[in-house]
Amino acid sequence: MTTSESRPCERRCPSCGEWKHHSRFRMTNAQGGNRTVSTFARTCRDCEQIQRNQRKNADRAKALLNRRATDHARRAGKSKAFFWVNMNYASLVPMLRAMMSDEGLCTSCGHTFLNERDIHIEHIEPPRHRQDWARRHARNLRLLCASCNDTKGPKPFAIWLDEQESARLSNEAHPTRRPLGTLTTDDANDQGLLF
Repeated sequence: MTTSESRPCERRCPSCGEWKHHSRFRMTNAQGGNRTVSTFARTCRDCEQIQRNQRKNADRAKALLNRRATDHARRAGKSKAFFWVNMNYASLVPMLRAMMSDEGLCTSCGHTFLNERDIHIEHIEPPRHRQDWARRHARNLRLLCASCNDTKGPKPFAIWLDEQESARLSNEAHPTRRPLGTLTTDDANDQGLLF
């Protein structure tokens, strides 16, 4: 729409170049002398959202951990900086970046992650209460796939380790797949190799 075709209730967004109703622009309040003056944001809400998404996606791992730290801080009554610095969540960023790459593997089962949502941050020892700082610290966190995290749940780490080892040994004793190139007696008989 050109300037001559725009309506009085519309504003032009310099970012996308479109004429939009004024409600599509965020209102900002500024102090002007003794009164508050309301003004419109320069860009429309759509363009602001695009810019926020681009900033987040530039470093997706950091954005995800920032959100996680903010959520934990809100629930615990602390600041995000407390979790980011004191609880050392910043140290998880390089690990999450690595897990989000094509080479990322679950540290428990060794399988690749299905997608970004398959990467779970798991407590080695479950927190006992909301402000259990020892167990909410990054030293007590690791990255697992959703399946491994679900098997662990709130169990103590030692019990879960023993269960995983029992499952591994049981799987080796009763495999569902045979190594390539091996035949069982039934296979050989079916193929006419046994008389």
